[in-house]
Amino acid sequence: MQTKAGVTHQVAPADEKRPLWATHDSQRSNAEVKKYMLTRSLDAIYKAAGVLAGVFLVAICVIVVAQIIARQMETIIPSADQFAGFCLAATSFLGLAYSFRSGSHIRVTLFTQALTGFAARFFVIVALAVAAAISSLLAWETLKMVVQNATRGEVTSGLVPIPLWLPQLGMAAGVALFAIAIIEDLVSAAMGRPAAFEQSEPADGSQDELDDGPTSQ
Repeated sequence: MQTKAGVTHQVAPADEKRPLWATHDSQRSNAEVKKYMLTRSLDAIYKAAGVLAGVFLVAICVIVVAQIIARQMETIIPSADQFAGFCLAATSFLGLAYSFRSGSHIRVTLFTQALTGFAARFFVIVALAVAAAISSLLAWETLKMVVQNATRGEVTSGLVPIPLWLPQLGMAAGVALFAIAIIEDLVSAAMGRPAAFEQSEPADGSQDELDDGPTSQ
């Protein structure tokens, strides 16, 4: 606190103005700083994948419109339907991790909402562990499929043949990022911290208030 000419100014601590990675609080260990930096890096990757998923979604619209115009001109765009399908697969899988981290995936919480304390945390950990196992297995098998098709030189069967591993790469990358996001939340939940998707979801009843609009007192 500083006083000058009878005016009192409240000076905030220096640590409050700096991000977590720039602070030097003795109570904050190097492990926590490294985890923060890793989380920030992964969040940036998830967001980039989400943006890329949006790009492929726009590409689907462009392909469909172009095909409609081409048919009006009594011609076709070769393999347009196939390319649209590839874009659909890419936008579906690349957006998984970002949607999961932002709490956009549908979750059935009828049972877990009735639990509190250790029981609620236990079932969240179990659900994340099962999801991590399934997604990791799917990511491993998908990556193996991409490598095999790239090694064998497999191509698509459309009018415009392209290497098969190219459209499969978006699926493999999306599932792999999804598995990493689930494992990251599993570790956080096991260490007693709230999962990222729990922090992103609205509090109980907040969505109903938004839908109903403001109420007069």
